[in-house]
Amino acid sequence: MSKPPGVLCLEGDWGDSLEERMSIEPALRLLERSDMISLVHRDVATSRELEYLLDKWLRMRSKRYNLLCLAFHGSAQTLHLGADDITLDDIAEILEGRCQNKTVYLSSCSTLAADDDVLRDFCRRTKARAIVGYTKNVDWIESVAFELILISELVRRTNMKPAYDAIVKKHRGMASRLGFRMAHADWVSARRIDPVEELLSV
Repeated sequence: MSKPPGVLCLEGDWGDSLEERMSIEPALRLLERSDMISLVHRDVATSRELEYLLDKWLRMRSKRYNLLCLAFHGSAQTLHLGADDITLDDIAEILEGRCQNKTVYLSSCSTLAADDDVLRDFCRRTKARAIVGYTKNVDWIESVAFELILISELVRRTNMKPAYDAIVKKHRGMASRLGFRMAHADWVSARRIDPVEELLSV
């Protein structure tokens, strides 16, 4: 029996306290226990740690780990790692030309609130199949629920535009509230998703 597709999740601190226990790992373990994914999860606090683990991921012998999930606080074009920040341009420089057949998912607030050219350039530079994320500040519980749906869809797909269309069609309300967005080298989804289908004229 073939092994399920692999997901690498690199996750930052969500709070200032050492007692902070918030994490998306339990949700991803649910997918793993359902045999939908194989999961590697690591905590990251600095850009050096992030760069080290990304390089290690790209040098893995196993080719199953084609979905990268970066779970951090975020703002437009930027991830906040706790000790320092890293931009989409910084990440593209680390991944430059090495992400063929891989998808980069940014589980962070607002990071995909970027110009279309910025997102297309990220995919062209990295050779990533797609970059996926959100344009808004997201609710924690709703984003984790959406994440279960999103990741289970992304790991099954090789064509990203149909994946985007399927997710939005089935889960338009959540996708709209979260500002769900996707881009690849030749296409970028709209920054805004209408929360409901347009009513037929009568």
